[in-house]
Amino acid sequence: MLTLYNSLVYWRADNSSSILLKSGNAFFGNATPSDQRHIEKPFKVKEAEPVNVTKPSPHKLLVLGGSGFVGSHVCKEALDKGLVVSSLNRSGKPSLNEPWADKVIWNQGNLLEPASLKDAMDNVSAVVSCVGGFGSNSFMYKINGTANINAIRAAAEKGVKRFVYVSAADFGLVNYLLQGYYEGKRASEAELLSKFTYGVLDS
Repeated sequence: MLTLYNSLVYWRADNSSSILLKSGNAFFGNATPSDQRHIEKPFKVKEAEPVNVTKPSPHKLLVLGGSGFVGSHVCKEALDKGLVVSSLNRSGKPSLNEPWADKVIWNQGNLLEPASLKDAMDNVSAVVSCVGGFGSNSFMYKINGTANINAIRAAAEKGVKRFVYVSAADFGLVNYLLQGYYEGKRASEAELLSKFTYGVLDS
């Protein structure tokens, strides 16, 4: 008969087999107290306290421009909140020597090539676009307008519930100097409101 007491004990028999029992002393079969000489000084182990393990979030966030200044902060904040985070990069995983980057799922794709966005949108709950750029007017429109419009359309087609578009606020004279940027921004905002009808613009 096996007699069990209250503390955790590690018991090693002569045959080198290891048994972990919730007991202070253990007697098997016809064992008697005199047989305890075969037990090598059992020692007690404190019972472990229960640990609360946070379940992984079922929500997946896609951050566009995740390797940039703003996007990287969005990625880190989302990871800290326990979200599954993915991002898109033309070469796949970028050469970032930072711990958070290893926790992001990096998809290879190009926002100017709509077909390459479909896989990245799979099982995504929300998209945050931090994509933007400065240069010639045509370049700025392409990056701030066309690229974001492609992303908005791809997200809508995949049934993504939320889309957040991050951009610079309007500043009067600066709008003229950065005409391509703000024209692209307004085109993206118009597309966003047409595809995600409950959206709000906040500059």
